[in-house]
Amino acid sequence: MKKPGLIMRCLVFALLLGFGIGHVHAAEPVNITVGYQPYDTISYSAAVIKAMELWKKYLPAGSQVEFEAALQGSIIVNAMVADKQQIGYLGDMPAVVSTTKTDIAPIKLVASTGLSDGQRCNVIMVRSDAPDFKSPEDAVKWLDGKTLATPKGSCADRFLRTVIEKEGIKPKEVLNQSLEVIATNFRVKKIDAAVLWEPTVSRIGNLVGDGVAKIVATGYTFQTPDAGFVAMRSDFVQKHPDIAKAWLQTEFEAQQFILDPKNWTKVAEIVAGQTTGITTTMAWFSLFGAVPGNCGGAPQRDTKPFVFTPRVHELLVGTYTFLNSSKVINVDKAPEGAIDDSIARMIVKDANAPTPLGVIMPKDISQAPR
Repeated sequence: MKKPGLIMRCLVFALLLGFGIGHVHAAEPVNITVGYQPYDTISYSAAVIKAMELWKKYLPAGSQVEFEAALQGSIIVNAMVADKQQIGYLGDMPAVVSTTKTDIAPIKLVASTGLSDGQRCNVIMVRSDAPDFKSPEDAVKWLDGKTLATPKGSCADRFLRTVIEKEGIKPKEVLNQSLEVIATNFRVKKIDAAVLWEPTVSRIGNLVGDGVAKIVATGYTFQTPDAGFVAMRSDFVQKHPDIAKAWLQTEFEAQQFILDPKNWTKVAEIVAGQTTGITTTMAWFSLFGAVPGNCGGAPQRDTKPFVFTPRVHELLVGTYTFLNSSKVINVDKAPEGAIDDSIARMIVKDANAPTPLGVIMPKDISQAPR
């Protein structure tokens, strides 16, 4: 006859098997590297995750996350292709480019970090002593015959090419310059105009920044939106689907934190703490401040789709087509499996959350923290 203690142990073991726990072990800790751009509003959720260590709530205990900052998305793409980073925060143009490296390292886009009507990356600025234009359209006409600059391969570069083609302007030259070089050349009047992104726009601009350049037009004027994405190496997702989901749960919480107006000053302080030359006021205005309508301001500052809504898909399709026609990539549509928000949709469904998660309605500059 079996002893009562043995019977009890057998019953417990059977119950565990019944609940599917018998072969489950505590998740092993992981070490991952995340590439992000604190000098781009599409990475503000990553900045929040880093500062508040939100990932510790979702990744296995003992896991380590290293955040590597970059000034431009192409740097992150190169690091992901080389398997030096497993997760990357990218603007729309480098995000699309990253998915076309299938012969080296397949990369997929797994979530959206933001979608704007063109006020994030599609911002045209002119030197401080340029005329005061009556409209964004007049400002763009002024660019004809002028010396322009933008970081090549960026979403800003894409927008500048679009404007040149749509409006038929002929700049004297278009220089490939980094954000810092553009800022310096505005100060010494070596360039007439540039296309770049937030928060550098707020840092050097005439609204809350140094005043070495003026905002005169945005993508909103030309119906050209811009967006940001979370990219992951496909082999990372395949090997660690639970970790991929855990990271997107972290991203989900960070986006909800950003959407709440009561946290806006805190978000701005976090960004200021992870950048150089960006004050809390500049960081706040770059995502939460209202851009005047006479220089391209839109009613909404940013949307947080999280999943790939029809508008996000439309932007992606257009970006693949544009980059292919410009001979930047050799495909005109996304490779199979490259656009995959299945995990993000699972998270939204489990949370019974709306899509988009929310919209940032900008506040007047007078409400910016000082």
